[in-house]
Amino acid sequence: MSQMEMNRVIILQKALDGEVSVPYAAFILGISERHAYRLKAKLQTSGPAGLAHGNRGRKPAHALPDNIRQEVVQLAQTKYSGCNYTFLSELLCEHEGICLSPASVGRILKAAGILSPRKHRPHKPHCRRPRKPQFGMLVQIDGSHHDWLEGRGPSLVLLLAVDDATGRILSALFWPAEDFEGYCRLLYQLISQHGIPLAIYSDKHTLFFSLKEKQDHLTLEEQFLGERRSLTHIGRILRDLDIQHIPAYSPQAKGRIEHSFETLQQRLVIKLRLAGASSLEEANAVLPDFIEHYNEKFAVPPAETVSAFRPIPSHLRLEYIFSWKEYRTLNPGYIYYSLPG
Repeated sequence: MSQMEMNRVIILQKALDGEVSVPYAAFILGISERHAYRLKAKLQTSGPAGLAHGNRGRKPAHALPDNIRQEVVQLAQTKYSGCNYTFLSELLCEHEGICLSPASVGRILKAAGILSPRKHRPHKPHCRRPRKPQFGMLVQIDGSHHDWLEGRGPSLVLLLAVDDATGRILSALFWPAEDFEGYCRLLYQLISQHGIPLAIYSDKHTLFFSLKEKQDHLTLEEQFLGERRSLTHIGRILRDLDIQHIPAYSPQAKGRIEHSFETLQQRLVIKLRLAGASSLEEANAVLPDFIEHYNEKFAVPPAETVSAFRPIPSHLRLEYIFSWKEYRTLNPGYIYYSLPG
């Protein structure tokens, strides 16, 4: 019996003994007079046990069966280990036919001593940069080194291109390392599917920005174009496509894509596990369907409906632009042959 019920027994017993009136007892207990008379009658006929709620000890009609609770706990520890409560509730409904709210899943797992792997830390106050108003006005690119295959296969890097205005994943690619060929494939996929964006936002990796700033490192073409530092191969591709290249000076500066990586490191890892992916080809085969569902769930509409992506000019040959080009100086007496085609 709770403390409140014990207080009711004491006050109502005094009303039965005539020490206090029923209206005064109702006032002390904070209930109506009608309810006080009802409780007094129960106390007189059934004793103190009659004041306990009638549903006490009964299992609620809408309560989950114990076997469902046990199955949720088992799946959270084995097949879907590492999921947070929200993602686990989605997977249970999609694959197991167990449709529960994230709050219900959280209650079941907390009762079993299983906490969410994601720690909810208080947000640090800072001024967020507003999103670009148009789709394709700014695209953030970066790579994430993570154990994507959980030891089932080789170490892979996820290369990603995210639209700043909407948060949509525009292109994604698993690759063995962050190198020229990987980013070349990522940008080719982005431009061939969506068009040419106005600007690319990346970190200051040497793949994107050269460390050579002296004029003697510049080619004759770069000097004519007014370049102040030697362009990397990626920089030359962006220049040829007339894409502005903006450097980020900290990971926080490109928070859109960093938040995307944080979500993918939780959700995509589980999807790769369920698909049994253990190689580069199998991991890349999972991406199209996953990206479609990701964009449906997390992307937001842009402030302006007009797209900033530009169509590919008819005179441009993407296979020529997305290539490795180097300048060579021939000694006197060497012969240069130009091959047809």
